[in-house]
Amino acid sequence: MSDQVPDLPEERSKKRTAVEVASEGALGAIPFIGSLLAASLSAYFSATQENRTREWMEEMADVVQVLIDRVDDLEAANLAGNPVFYDAAVAAARIATATSSEEKHRALQNALFNIGIGDSLDADKRVIFLRYVDELTPSHIRFMRFLDNPTGWFEAHGLAWPSVYMGGLMSVVEVAFPEWRTDEPFIDTIANDLVARGLIDNPGLRTVMTGNGLTAQRTKPKGREFMGFITGPFDADEG
Repeated sequence: MSDQVPDLPEERSKKRTAVEVASEGALGAIPFIGSLLAASLSAYFSATQENRTREWMEEMADVVQVLIDRVDDLEAANLAGNPVFYDAAVAAARIATATSSEEKHRALQNALFNIGIGDSLDADKRVIFLRYVDELTPSHIRFMRFLDNPTGWFEAHGLAWPSVYMGGLMSVVEVAFPEWRTDEPFIDTIANDLVARGLIDNPGLRTVMTGNGLTAQRTKPKGREFMGFITGPFDADEG
């Protein structure tokens, strides 16, 4: 008869967990301690991913509820069975769970809402526009909204239009976005990214122009179409 005292259930559970983690470390190609850390990180990241997935499903449920409230005889099953909506929902979930940006989440909710009510976009264009939501930053989207209607942007944000009757648009941008004032290369990058995607005209940030030129709309039809795609009832206050 053995004199060894049996492990309590909690102790056995702890030992079993330690053995399982140690086994992962023994099988890993990196040093043992590093593998243990990797296993721990995997658990932590998995928990974060699960939380983000749950939060996004709640946000998508809000979209479905708004659609049901606004579209006659629409049910959740109809949306789930709609290949267009389902494809977009899967893509949106991948994007949403990879970012903590509230503005991107609102853009994705609006996109799904617009698809749910039956937008007129080509299927491939929807895919491209969802990719833009993934690739572009909230700064890109804010800058594009400003370029679409410069004076309207100032009014919406309670800002006085600067006393510039002739000059470059950069001086106006720095008033609209004071946090960018000391980082012109950042502004250039944002503008170049939007130009490269055909969403805006070259804004001519340092081109001398008249007052009318400074207030002119600089978004292209494609850019306005994209903004329409990500605009809807879930718009957040951009203040």
